[in-house]
Amino acid sequence: MRTVLIALLLLIGLFGRAQSKPMLEPAAMREDFAYLRHYLEATHPMLYIHHTPEAMKIIMDSLVATMDKPLPFLGFYKKIAYLIAQVGCEHTSCGYGEGFDKLMHSARFFPYQLYFLPGKVHIVVNLTLQEDIRPGDELLSINNYPIDSIRRVLYQYIPADGHITEAKDNQLSAMAFNIWYYLFVEQAKQFKIVVRTREGQLINKTVDAVTLKKLNAQAVKNPVNKPVFDLVKQLQAWRKEPLHLELLPEEKAAVLSVLSFATDMNSFRSKLDSFFKVMAAGKTEKLIIELANNGGGEVELAADLLNYFITEPTSIVEYSYLLTDSDEYLKLASIPDEIRQSKYDYIEPLKEGKSYTKLSKYAGELKMLQPRADRFTGKVYLFVNGGTSSAASTFAAVMKSLGLATVVGQETIGTYAGGGTVIGLDLTLPNSKITAHTGLLYQRFRTSGGLPHRGVIPDVPYVVSFDELFAADKPWQKFILGLK
Repeated sequence: MRTVLIALLLLIGLFGRAQSKPMLEPAAMREDFAYLRHYLEATHPMLYIHHTPEAMKIIMDSLVATMDKPLPFLGFYKKIAYLIAQVGCEHTSCGYGEGFDKLMHSARFFPYQLYFLPGKVHIVVNLTLQEDIRPGDELLSINNYPIDSIRRVLYQYIPADGHITEAKDNQLSAMAFNIWYYLFVEQAKQFKIVVRTREGQLINKTVDAVTLKKLNAQAVKNPVNKPVFDLVKQLQAWRKEPLHLELLPEEKAAVLSVLSFATDMNSFRSKLDSFFKVMAAGKTEKLIIELANNGGGEVELAADLLNYFITEPTSIVEYSYLLTDSDEYLKLASIPDEIRQSKYDYIEPLKEGKSYTKLSKYAGELKMLQPRADRFTGKVYLFVNGGTSSAASTFAAVMKSLGLATVVGQETIGTYAGGGTVIGLDLTLPNSKITAHTGLLYQRFRTSGGLPHRGVIPDVPYVVSFDELFAADKPWQKFILGLK
């Protein structure tokens, strides 16, 4: 939830010197687009899950039709980013390619970091030296455009599973907004902004666009940001460990914070086992599993966590498959060489358009789980948000489908029924040198019901307010513990 605040510190210091990109001719753009289209149509298992083949053809053909005159690089990049987002796979993405770090050094950006909520956008870090706008004030417009209309424009370029949109706010709630505004909206030298302060006063002013290096220096110097940076330090220490357990003896409850499934598997399993023993000894009756802003990782570890709750044999993933077993495509895939060299030890030969994966050390998520004698039998709540993705979203989906937990929070960014994985093709378009990572593997989760093309929908909605980001007593925990 609050980890979006760390993004500013992570971005600064990564960038070199500036470099411009040449104009792209129609023939070059069409060649690049055809190159990407070929790989998507031949290998991407989600291309026609959230769109019909006819609908996707219309999208692609319409984009090609706009490539009839030379365009600056960013004009073409927007078209590629739009196509990638239309695929509806959170693991499929595109990048600026060579020169991005140099661009970031020279480019000038919007000088406020934002926090997006449904219907509102707050200032979270003031990256100027002026103290009139403070964290928590509400941004209403930029250059005469309502901030919500800008939000909707940027949604078009942000990858997410299926038809999920509001979960994209989580990605915008960081310096990603400032960069995406530059890439996809305008490269403005100044910004005319309207801000409503906490006291209700309207501030109309014009601010200059600023380089990332200067933004960082100014943010640290501006005293209005002190509470934010104090929180950042606290969160950085907190996130060094992927698992935390907080016991609430008076409530006969516990909070298990799972920050990531991307960690050492043996250490994760050992710590998880010790936590459940502690809860058993303390006779815990209510368990809140915090998955907000868990970006995923190993689905096999999510299955290990699931194993503490199931009442009958099941797996977290029902099956997974590729659309091809051709070496032409596997040579470009982000897979171990061991799989490439002995592929049929890990996947079935292609049959009726699908190559199913086999249970192996690389596909442990397919294993059948057996109920544990020491399984947790109390009430379980999952706290999720738009940053709950990949393996974390899969865990939430299966827990909800099996009736093992009440889900609280906001829709996840991973779909309920199934989705892609980080396994994919790493491509570089021949002329523009735009990079793309396109999905290769589809996983069907062990779920039933749910809304098509959507994430895990909470049973009980809960949106964390801006002020709650800084609250030491965690109001969302109190809210969940008060549920009947």
